[in-house]
Amino acid sequence: MSESLNEPRRRMGWRGWAIAGVIAALLIGGTVWGVLANSDSSEGNPGASASPGATGSPGPTPTPQPTEFETPSPGSTDAVVKPDAGDEVPIDEPAPPVQGVVSEVTALEAITAGNDIPGEPSGPAIQVTVRLTNESDEAVDTAGANVTLTYGGDDRLPAAGLTGDASSVWPASIAAGDSAEAIFQFAVPSSPEGDLRVTVDMLASAPNVIFVGPRP
Repeated sequence: MSESLNEPRRRMGWRGWAIAGVIAALLIGGTVWGVLANSDSSEGNPGASASPGATGSPGPTPTPQPTEFETPSPGSTDAVVKPDAGDEVPIDEPAPPVQGVVSEVTALEAITAGNDIPGEPSGPAIQVTVRLTNESDEAVDTAGANVTLTYGGDDRLPAAGLTGDASSVWPASIAAGDSAEAIFQFAVPSSPEGDLRVTVDMLASAPNVIFVGPRP
């Protein structure tokens, strides 16, 4: 009776092993087929298995295209030539008009000035007041007008300009028919003796006016 009971068990055991073997064969066959399929795909498309960031042979280097820029033509500039100064004018007389503007030294004083700013020398100085009168029909630009002074007669030693409380400049322009005064201070030692020369530079395109006279 025990043998009859064990016989179905033996049959079931062999069947289980057979089924397991079939399943294992199917799994192995599927794996092999997948590997072969992937291998064929990679051979047909070499770049398919390479990731975007994989290092490979560099592609052809692009040829740089030449860039051409047209060189701009330089603008023309007309040089401003300063005319020669006219005859020297006595320091107590008005000068002839220059482009419609009459200049004159209205005051010449010996003063003690300087030391108004750090490092500025203090000592004997000359204060010059110059008036400009616009006798033309249009306003005159006097923003760049200036006065310089030399001493020592024909040696023409340049005097250093000072910034005193009394010094002033002309306005940026003088209207037609109007006049304006400006005060300039210069450090001038007590010696040497000799005439002073006061140079009025009104415009870059106009000759300078030079006044000559004894020191006060």
